[in-house]
Amino acid sequence: MMDQTETKISEKEIYDGRIVRLHVDQISLPNGAEAMREVVDHLPGVSILPVKDGCFYFVKQFRYAVHRLMTEIPAGLIDPGETPKEAAVRELQEEIGLKPLRLEYLCSIQPSPGFLDEEHTIFMAESFEVSKLDEDEDEFLQIVKIPIRTARMLFEHGFFEDAKTVCALGYYFSR
Repeated sequence: MMDQTETKISEKEIYDGRIVRLHVDQISLPNGAEAMREVVDHLPGVSILPVKDGCFYFVKQFRYAVHRLMTEIPAGLIDPGETPKEAAVRELQEEIGLKPLRLEYLCSIQPSPGFLDEEHTIFMAESFEVSKLDEDEDEFLQIVKIPIRTARMLFEHGFFEDAKTVCALGYYFSR
């Protein structure tokens, strides 16, 4: 079997921001030819599928990049020094005011590995205590409770478009 590894020759930084860094790399292909790769380095993230009283809890928010309201599971970035579990607990408290008493790991995903290095960890929580943390100043969220049966119908009809939400619901409904 042929080695398919691509090797970086050089890198040119285009942008370095708070959440992402964009660079263009000159690479060597397995056959010896050269090519360019555009790469976005992204901070790692977490999301949580909250299940309570026969419902899933989602957040609805406007996503500027796609110019529309999206219904998603609660999610956010992992802060420096935080574990994915710690970030998941904090994000759930910030976004829906519930502190999970136990988190179940569902999966880790690479949302778009053709150009993005983000690793995103997905958990599920089914037991909580009420515990609200301050919301992020730049987020405007609406909490949406959807009965599991309704969410399954919406899932099967393609209502949910956000990758982390689709993955979490897919895991849940395949059990």
